Amino acid sequence: MNDVTVPAAPAAAPEQPSRRRRRAAITAALVIGSFGASVAVAQWTSTGTGPGEARSLSAVALTVTARTATADLYPGFTNGDVYFSVTNPNPYPVTLTSASFGAVGSSDATACAASNVTTDASAASLSLAVGAGATEAFTIADVVNMAFAAPDGCQNKAFTVALTLTGSQV
Repeated sequence: MNDVTVPAAPAAAPEQPSRRRRRAAITAALVIGSFGASVAVAQWTSTGTGPGEARSLSAVALTVTARTATADLYPGFTNGDVYFSVTNPNPYPVTLTSASFGAVGSSDATACAASNVTTDASAASLSLAVGAGATEAFTIADVVNMAFAAPDGCQNKAFTVALTLTGSQV
């Protein structure tokens, strides 16, 4: 028999440093690239449906207060003025379009009974604007009357007139 000898495979040459770096750079690029691809896939869009909410506020009543009047009443005078302020706590302006007058009070009912002063309801139409969150001073002219027979005790007295004002949001 013939012995045949098979030569051994030559030993692989050791890798060059530049080849190792290139292989490491390619591996890093593949890893980073695959990570970027997975992030891109994870960024899906989303939608949703459902209700939202809005609320209306409750209107707050205006505050009417008497303010110091100019003295214009005397026995038999039928064109006295009523002085007052209106505070509007609402976040919108209001225009007052009518007024009704109620009971009259006297600062000294003993010396001058409130019955010596009356109001004229015919002066109920008006147009008074009060801004949002504001206080405004007003006068309604020619609505207060003093009786011709008012006694001397009615001199230098204050009379309060109950007011009901009506209006609406502007």
